[in-house]
Amino acid sequence: MGKTPNVSDIENYVCRFENIKERESPYRPIDMMLERFERKRYAVLGRPAEQKGEATPLDNVDAFNITYLKVEPGRGLATHGHPTPEAFIVMQGTWRITMGLNSEQETIMYPFDIISVPPNEMHGAEVIGEETGWMMTINAGHGGAKLFWPPNLLEELRAKGANVSDVEIPGESLKS
Repeated sequence: MGKTPNVSDIENYVCRFENIKERESPYRPIDMMLERFERKRYAVLGRPAEQKGEATPLDNVDAFNITYLKVEPGRGLATHGHPTPEAFIVMQGTWRITMGLNSEQETIMYPFDIISVPPNEMHGAEVIGEETGWMMTINAGHGGAKLFWPPNLLEELRAKGANVSDVEIPGESLKS
């Protein structure tokens, strides 16, 4: 049996929402170059490479990672995919979640609704209500998954002068 932690030890394993700004991630997925995909990202558990300060027990989670997203109305996440599953849990606001290369399927989600996105499934999200949206994302692994993007987004980014060669994966950007 392990030792019983004292209160100060326990606090090392707690991320208080009132201090969430300390966990704001400097990582900006390439879709955030477009205003409609601007959002705040908070690496809550795991993702040690996204932390600004010294590593804490919150960063040393191997099996999964959790990110909170803060998104203003009318904005969201571009359609994308990755080789691992992902869960979205709406915490605040009304969200449209889409699946498919061209967002062929959609559902509307409200606080505490959850959706499990299968591996390699193209998906996106948008806040459609009038209040700021908060969403929890849960991904497998210690860090973020390698993302792939639809060709139309890559073309739009290229037209804006972005170098997409690092994120363009021929053949994989077309998965749906």
